[in-house]
Amino acid sequence: MKISRLLLGSVMLFVVGTVLQTIWPLAQPAAYHHFADQRSLGSLHNASDVLSNLVILLAGILCLGWVKRHASNQPAQFPGMVVAAFGLLLTAFGSAYYHMAPTDATLVWDRLPMTIVFAGILAMLWTSATGERVGWTQMLIMVVVSPATVAYWLVFSSLWPYAILQFGGLMLIVGMTLTRKVNGVFAWMLVIVFYGIAKIFESLDWQIWELTHHMIAGHALKHVSSGLAGASMILVANVASRSATGIGSRRPGGIGRTGPPR
Repeated sequence: MKISRLLLGSVMLFVVGTVLQTIWPLAQPAAYHHFADQRSLGSLHNASDVLSNLVILLAGILCLGWVKRHASNQPAQFPGMVVAAFGLLLTAFGSAYYHMAPTDATLVWDRLPMTIVFAGILAMLWTSATGERVGWTQMLIMVVVSPATVAYWLVFSSLWPYAILQFGGLMLIVGMTLTRKVNGVFAWMLVIVFYGIAKIFESLDWQIWELTHHMIAGHALKHVSSGLAGASMILVANVASRSATGIGSRRPGGIGRTGPPR
């Protein structure tokens, strides 16, 4: 991953977002903070949406465990997993903090760590597709640029760069997985499925709340599915590690190669 191309792509992220904002403004809807399940547990407000972040926390701990086990040999997926693991841990706390008092001000601390997770996952996608390790300098650029999309929202009241990063990244993962351009197709499919289900749960928050007769709402289930998507990154990293050490089959253009895929 050339630094020049990464910097150019980073600039284009905001340029395209700015152009789209002039064509179709994308601001933060005020109704976004109105979640279905507002039950409290003692003094803990919105308890279900807060406590369901424990699944994301667990995913982060599991990913961090993978990082600890591979710290000595540091396989190709190591930099991305480091960033994704810490991003998941921070997301669990940031999301819990947001859901205790949902406002635009607290939403910042939910979205900032989520962008760090996106950066780690995109780095792992690059490695799965090319067999090339993402350097720490490139990783640092991605970790700076991704949260900058949240800063852009705060300054310009536009969600476009953040939306492009999240949904554009997801479409990239889907496209490369369906065309089998990544190593560990099944592992990436799990990430896609769990994340896709999470977005469905998020959009059907109130409908699920009514369907379950006020037992659980969609947003809490979104956190559970998001945690499962994060934990699935361990399978992505394990496939890459086995391929790099010659265990199992090698796909042409996979992680076992040193050059780009044919």
